Amino acid sequence: MRGPVAEEHQVKKGGSGVVEIPSAAAERSRAWIDAVTQTLGEHGDRELSRLAMANAGEACAAQILEKVMAHCGRTPTSVDELIEAINRRRLEILGMSNLWRREGNRAMFSLDRCGCDLVEAGLAEPSPVFCLCSAGMCQHLFAPFWPGQVRAEIVKSLGQGDDRCEFVVHLGP
Repeated sequence: MRGPVAEEHQVKKGGSGVVEIPSAAAERSRAWIDAVTQTLGEHGDRELSRLAMANAGEACAAQILEKVMAHCGRTPTSVDELIEAINRRRLEILGMSNLWRREGNRAMFSLDRCGCDLVEAGLAEPSPVFCLCSAGMCQHLFAPFWPGQVRAEIVKSLGQGDDRCEFVVHLGP
């Protein structure tokens, strides 16, 4: 069982700056997230859960891309440039050594801990349903830079009881 959310959370709201969120609102958000993911997991159709959570991951992909472009000073024009830019930011800004790599028409990534901001903030717990959001984020992150189909696969995830999270993005025709 996780502990209470920090007394105040900060959430970036568009370009207008940072807004502090009271702990009561954070607790309601946590309860709402738990209820939705639990309901999808227990009563939802697997495809509906995948679609709902993949769409939720689209916003995360946009935020990551915005940060990558700000750090690199330009928009990537290909999957290889995207991977290079993401990895550069991970190394230079975040001090992380786990990097994306590409092998043919697959891009792969592995983490020893959950990388979701909502999980790190204590607003969500890793779960098989919640991890579908991360897969959606990966798919939406790569789709603008690949002319064909993009599909993300969860190979391993903490939410499924594995020892790490591992994703493969398939870059199709």
